[in-house]
Amino acid sequence: MNETSPGAPDGIPGVLMGVLVLAALVVLAILWAKLKDYARSKAKQHLFARRDHREGRQLVAEELHFTLAAGTRDIRDAVLSSVRLAPRCPAVMADAYVLEATDTEIVVAYGSALSRRNFTASLELRSSGAFGTSDRQPESRRVDVVWGIRTWTLSDGVTDGVSVMRRLREDVEAALRNLDPGLHRTVRQGRSQAPRGDGR
Repeated sequence: MNETSPGAPDGIPGVLMGVLVLAALVVLAILWAKLKDYARSKAKQHLFARRDHREGRQLVAEELHFTLAAGTRDIRDAVLSSVRLAPRCPAVMADAYVLEATDTEIVVAYGSALSRRNFTASLELRSSGAFGTSDRQPESRRVDVVWGIRTWTLSDGVTDGVSVMRRLREDVEAALRNLDPGLHRTVRQGRSQAPRGDGR
């Protein structure tokens, strides 16, 4: 005859059952949160911010390549003086600012001291040789200029700062066209890095 002591529960002890139920509830809560995030992300990408999602993907994937007749110093000065940039990282309100400027590259970032850096972009200058050597036309230099987004962030799957990316791209092209209206422009697939995370 099998006897049990009085008060001993049959089957799984009550404490273990409580732990299992709690663990199951935690797993369900995590899955529910992930499902809500996924649904919100997809809704933002395909319904609420469809244009920014599509344009953001295009802006980070493309590089603009220009070839123009101008000196690298003239190009650098024209871009720094005519592209709408803050002189340094803003303290509160995010804006585009010069992160670094050398003779051959200008690196621009978008963000503020209080928020994260949403993207970086660069303008690279490469001398490509001389042209136009004649008695009437002095020798000039051709410079290859490459503009592209280098790093960027996402919020709910949508690229951050799309309107500022677009504005900078337009400003850079306008500055270069002022130097050489006959410049050559091509769009190529860029070498951008992966986004730095899906911050919310």
